[in-house]
Amino acid sequence: MALNIERSCEVAVVGAGLAGLRAATALAEAGVDTVVVEARARVGGRTCTERLPVGGFIDHGGQWVSAGQPRIEALATGLGVTLFPTWDDGKTVDWRAGRRRTYTGMLADPDPAAEAEVAAAAARLHEMAATVPLDAPWDAPQAADWDGISLHQWLADNVGAPAARAVLARAIEGVFCQGPGRTSLLAALFWAHSGDPLTPFVAPGTAPDRRFDGGAAQLCEAMAARLGGDRVILRVPVAAIEHRQHGMRVLGPQLAVSCRRVIVTVPLPLAARIRYLPALPAARDHLTQRTPMGWIIKVHCTYAERFWREDGLSGQVTTDGGVVSVCADNSPASGSPAILVGFIEGAAARRMAAAPAAERRAAVLADLGRYFGPRAARPEAYYEYLWGDDEFARGAEGGYWTQGIWTAYGPALRAPVGALHWAGTETSPTWYGKMEGAIRSGERAAAEVRGLSAEPVRDPGP
Repeated sequence: MALNIERSCEVAVVGAGLAGLRAATALAEAGVDTVVVEARARVGGRTCTERLPVGGFIDHGGQWVSAGQPRIEALATGLGVTLFPTWDDGKTVDWRAGRRRTYTGMLADPDPAAEAEVAAAAARLHEMAATVPLDAPWDAPQAADWDGISLHQWLADNVGAPAARAVLARAIEGVFCQGPGRTSLLAALFWAHSGDPLTPFVAPGTAPDRRFDGGAAQLCEAMAARLGGDRVILRVPVAAIEHRQHGMRVLGPQLAVSCRRVIVTVPLPLAARIRYLPALPAARDHLTQRTPMGWIIKVHCTYAERFWREDGLSGQVTTDGGVVSVCADNSPASGSPAILVGFIEGAAARRMAAAPAAERRAAVLADLGRYFGPRAARPEAYYEYLWGDDEFARGAEGGYWTQGIWTAYGPALRAPVGALHWAGTETSPTWYGKMEGAIRSGERAAAEVRGLSAEPVRDPGP
C-alpha cells in the first residue's frame, strides 16, 4: 500500500500517553522538532476519561495522585488542571464468609497483636527496601537472595497473622496481588522504595489521594493541544523501527517518519510486538517476554445521590469473595452525580472478561448490593472498561516482576539501543507504575536524547 504520510523530524515518540506526550512537550520546549505517533484514535494511553451526559466524569484508567508526586502536580498546574481530595472518610465494608460488617482502622477484626505485627513487618520491609538502589535494583546487596523468593514466601515466614500478611501484600502489590505469577521479594522492595505503599504503616496520618477535577486524561489532551495537531499522528500502530545509516525510520500503515532518534513509551509487552531492524539485544527481548501486565476490569455505577454516606460508609470494601475486590467513592468534587467505582482484578478479571456483558454486569451489581444495600444494585447507569481486552494496553497499572527477572534482565530496561530510547511508567525508578512515574520517565528520556544528564534519582520518602 502506498504511503500517504511521510514526515521528518529530529525525534519521533511512539505512544501518546503521559510518558510520550511529556517527552514530546519537554523536547518541543527545548526547540527540538518532535512528532508523536499513536495507535489509538485518542491521546491518553492508560488514562481514559469519559464525560457523562448527566454531568461529571469517570476515569476508566489512572486517576489518583498521592502526596510526594511533584512532577504531576507541576504539570497539572502548568496546564491549568486542578485537583480535589478523593472521597474516603467513613467506614469500610468487610464481606467475609458471607457476612457483612463495617469497620474503621487497619483490620476488619480489631486485633492489637495483628496490627502491631503489621506495623513491625512494614517497618522491617521499609528498612530492607531502603537498601535497594532505585536506578539499579539488581545491585542491591541481597539482590540474588531476594529475587529468588516471592514476597508471599517472605510474609509467610515472617508474619504470623494471616490478616496481617494479606494487608501487607495488598498494600505493596495492589492489582498484581492476583497475578498469575508471584511477585519477587526484590521487586516488592523496589516498589516499596519507589513509591508509597508502606507509608500508611510507617507514617500514619498522611494526606489522602487526590483526583483531577474533570478527569486525568485532560493532562494528555492539553499537552497534545500545545504540541499542535500536526505533531500528534493518531490511528497509526507502529509496526517497525529501523536503524538506518543516516538516522531512524518509524513505520506504520501508510506512514513513514524519518528522524534522528526514537523514544518508545508503550508498555513492555506491546513494545515487543514492534519489529526492530536490526533486532534488539536478546536481553531486552527476553525482558519484554517476562513482564505481564496487571489484568483489570474497571466498572462505574452512577446514582442520584451518595446514599452510602447515610450509613457512614466511605465506599471502600475488603472482601474474600465475589468479583469486585476493590471499591471506592468516585464521585466528582461536587458530589453529583454519585459514583461508585469497582475493580475486578486478576483471576476474576480473566474469568469475567470471557463472560457475556450482561452476566458481568449482573455479577457486579450483586456484589455492590451485598456491600452497600439494594440501592447499589440499581444504578442509573453502568460503565465498564476491560483493560485486558484493550489491544493497545493489554492490561493496566504496569508490567510486574516475578522471581528472577530483575537480576537477570533488569539492566536492559532503560538502556538505549543505538538511537532508540525507552520511556513509560515501567521504566521509572520512582513511582513505578503510577502516572507520576510515567511523567518522570518522559522527562528523563527527553533529557537523554538531548545528551543531558537526567535528574538524579531521589528517594520519594515516606
